[in-house]
Amino acid sequence: MRFSISGAGLVRRVRRSWHAGAALALMLPGMQAVAQAPGVDSAVIDRSCDRDCLIGFVDTYLDGLLHKDTSRVPFADDVKFTENNVVMPVGGHGLWANINWISDDNMYVADVEKGKAALFAIVEEHGKPAYYGLRMAVKDGLITEAENVVVRNQGMPMPFADPYSVKHDPAWEEVIPEGERRSRERLIAIANGYFNTVELNDGVLFTPFHDDCGRLENGILTTAAASAQGCAAQLELGIYRINKRIRERLYSVVDVERGIVVASGFFDHANQFDRYNRNDGVEMRTLLKWPNTIMLLEAFKVKDGAIHRIEAIFTYVPYFMHSPWATPGGSGSQ
Repeated sequence: MRFSISGAGLVRRVRRSWHAGAALALMLPGMQAVAQAPGVDSAVIDRSCDRDCLIGFVDTYLDGLLHKDTSRVPFADDVKFTENNVVMPVGGHGLWANINWISDDNMYVADVEKGKAALFAIVEEHGKPAYYGLRMAVKDGLITEAENVVVRNQGMPMPFADPYSVKHDPAWEEVIPEGERRSRERLIAIANGYFNTVELNDGVLFTPFHDDCGRLENGILTTAAASAQGCAAQLELGIYRINKRIRERLYSVVDVERGIVVASGFFDHANQFDRYNRNDGVEMRTLLKWPNTIMLLEAFKVKDGAIHRIEAIFTYVPYFMHSPWATPGGSGSQ
């Protein structure tokens, strides 16, 4: 399906956040300001830009991207902008210079508490499809951060299904009943436990998985492999033992209502060995024979306290590349 550039159906109404002065004006007489806790941005959570508002900012961004016109997007003067973890000016470079189409059957994640949002979509550059991920931060009605992940088919050995055939699982839109929701901290801990499990994957599980847990990687349902089906079964085999490190893990977008965490990070494959045995004795061989790193944007759906769905997009980057978002002044938490 094509993403309209007419404007009418694309850009949702965006409500700008209140300024601090407006919020203070509503305080009752004699009401004292609450001190913020150490490490917390503010003692008062600003929810004036709700889920629809944040998704509206994402759609406005997509409108500007497709038109290759930054003036259509409310960027902050000091916006931090990256494509595949490279800091660059907004517009006129990378995807912004080459895009010609965006899908409209996309997956949105909104974090009202932190004023952040994420998107998983498909784009075309000169007619060639690529997987696309976006993470943004919004403050005072302006986009202050825009992290773009573009996964192009470069012929390297990695999952890469036909992007036009990809469908996002309806489970991502399901709202978790209030009494069954996990806290923001618990959701992050469950996602981090997944990375702990696949790092040096030896068969030990450090996080819970649903029996029907499914993982979609660059459009391929990798948990449907003939050798072992399901997230837990594959990880108990030690299939991913080549993952030397999973570092600079950031959990920047969390939707407690839907039980979703969007994370980013780097998988380092040191490739000090080019073959290894799974826990059932089957020999595995690495496809690449040299050290390599992949960067990813990965979403986790947690249901009943266990990982239910995983959707990831990833691509190769220089070995041991670092994230500009994980350095001081970056976004997220490690």
